[in-house]
Amino acid sequence: MIYQVRIICRRYRFVLFANLLALCFAIAATVQIESALAAAPEGTKTIYLIDKSGNRHPIGNVAFAAAETTTTISVSLDETRFVEKFLSMRPFRCIDGPKQAVCHLPYPYELKNRVTGNDLSDLEYRLLFLHKGTAEYGINAWNGLYYKLEIAADGSLNGTLHEADFNVLAVPPDEPFTRPIGRADLVPAEDGRHRFPGLIIR
Repeated sequence: MIYQVRIICRRYRFVLFANLLALCFAIAATVQIESALAAAPEGTKTIYLIDKSGNRHPIGNVAFAAAETTTTISVSLDETRFVEKFLSMRPFRCIDGPKQAVCHLPYPYELKNRVTGNDLSDLEYRLLFLHKGTAEYGINAWNGLYYKLEIAADGSLNGTLHEADFNVLAVPPDEPFTRPIGRADLVPAEDGRHRFPGLIIR
């Protein structure tokens, strides 16, 4: 009887160990997949604004370069895609439309220009925009457009449009490299309100 009990216990321990080992492999595989999906892109990618019809409009590119635990970025906008305008006493590069103009707002303070798979904020800050009515002469920092980026399964970066008040940028941040536009300041844009409701980098 005791011998049989020992055999059963050994079999139970073996099954338990096998199940535990399988669980460990599954967790490791999941972590590897998540890490791959979360990895920042490499090389030079094109930046597209997506209009209401889903058409892509290339506006520039961003160069990604691996650097230790982060990735450096360098954003270059294609000047031929923009029209130079002097609005509210300063120059802007804008994309005109029948009803709405979208103007790039260069971030005026220091950034590290580094991203990770879990933090794309520096790249988001390089792609700030303001919108205005085509017939309006000035531009208002209240009308900020912020594309919140996420890494897709195919490695591209998808930007979801949010509205924000960029008047907070009128005053330099207390600490260098901080980001004054908080997540709580972002409001999802209403469907159909803006000319370019999406952005993609690929």
